[in-house]
Amino acid sequence: MQIFDSLSQQSWFITFIPPLVVLIELLAIFSAFHALRHVRTSQAAVAWVIGLVTIPFLVLPMYWVFARHRFEGYREAIRAVGERHVQSVASVRRELVTDANVRTTTLDTSLEYLADVLDTPLCDGNTFDLLIDGAAFFESLLQRIDAAEHYVYLEFYILRDDEIGSQLADALLRCVKRGVVVRLLYDEVGCLRLPGRYIRRLVAAGIDVRAFNTRQGFVNRFQINFRNHRKLVVIDGATAWVGGLNVGDEYLGKNSKNLRWRDTAVAIRGSLARKVQAVFAGDYYWAARTDLPEAIWHSEPDTPSHSGLAAVCATGPADQRPRATMMFASAAATAKRRLWISTPYLVPDDALVVALSMARARGVDVRLLIPSIADQWAVFLAGYYYEQQLAEIGIPVYRFPEGFLHQKCVLVDDDLVLIGSTNFDNRSLYLNFELMVAIAEPKLIADVAEMLEQDFAESSRSNASGESLRPLFARVGTAIARLFSPVL
Repeated sequence: MQIFDSLSQQSWFITFIPPLVVLIELLAIFSAFHALRHVRTSQAAVAWVIGLVTIPFLVLPMYWVFARHRFEGYREAIRAVGERHVQSVASVRRELVTDANVRTTTLDTSLEYLADVLDTPLCDGNTFDLLIDGAAFFESLLQRIDAAEHYVYLEFYILRDDEIGSQLADALLRCVKRGVVVRLLYDEVGCLRLPGRYIRRLVAAGIDVRAFNTRQGFVNRFQINFRNHRKLVVIDGATAWVGGLNVGDEYLGKNSKNLRWRDTAVAIRGSLARKVQAVFAGDYYWAARTDLPEAIWHSEPDTPSHSGLAAVCATGPADQRPRATMMFASAAATAKRRLWISTPYLVPDDALVVALSMARARGVDVRLLIPSIADQWAVFLAGYYYEQQLAEIGIPVYRFPEGFLHQKCVLVDDDLVLIGSTNFDNRSLYLNFELMVAIAEPKLIADVAEMLEQDFAESSRSNASGESLRPLFARVGTAIARLFSPVL
């Protein structure tokens, strides 16, 4: 009997395994040709082709999950919604988009240059409050949520069912009881650890809760590599919050792992809030395939003003151009005196390294501020490579010593500030939906300059030329991590 079983197993092996091997090889060859045509950089295309040809069993599934950088269907979803809600979608486009390849400003300032490069409109008459760290952010947000009259829109990458998460949920439940419309978008990957009971509690109370769901549609079915990394709140179309903070106790220093999560946001009042609302509306169209009937798109005519000039910089993998890279490159191109960048992750692409090099060559004070502890080890190790690369061109990198530095902030001279969710890494540049606000308001710029001066004063330079930074095993890890930088 055992002999027959053995023969049966051999017959099965001979019948099915060779055809399976041939099929995988054919799929790998097809994927290699696909990589040559569609992968963003030639270096990455070569790496994928070599891997697909030599070890197809391992690399083939990785290619179809991680290699794509273009998100399909987002624009089409907005177009489909527009066929049924023409006025609503037209309002969103008016708030977010100017004509492509057409100059719409005088290009006299850094903000105008950036707005023209990104085809995003300027708006004025805004006021801003800089919110440093979680206590200021959540106090401002929760107070205003309790005063909401018509609607509250929220979009976060991470939500936690902890103390501050419960406070936010309670505030939203109070809104619903007053008849205020509440809509919440979250990223499925970012909220993998969020208990289902948290969402069920909100939905049961009448809150519209939706996952952004990047895996919608056949083409995106296996694309778990895309994320909606935006963090924004809009209340009544008049007030908005944009920054780097998610909803979690770690931003209040209540996380046992890291005593302090250093982060920054900005509270906005004025016409820029409607542009942030338009970003939420586009994401909501994708998630829900319908409009926001209660949204206020028109306010009382504002007195013309050149104060509080600002623009939104909404970028993502549905863009036809590398707009996130263009945003940072624009800041570098217009800097005359200083370009200070604070970011939790340092994995820039080649274009940004060149842009920083050109600014430094003009004598601009270019410096970067990053954490001294790891949040994601692969990204952390890859950052050491770029630290040394920047040191060779005279750009210092400082490491923040207290807790985990999570803020995403750019200061250009005394002319422009960018605050939001976009990290200085390939994931934010090409794979994530991100949001920054670009602001040219003197008081906010002065506040940000003072904040960054304090941050740099608390930090120390970590990439001094010729200095040995780490032992051999860490240098090996850095080299390996750098190979995966396009998907970090």
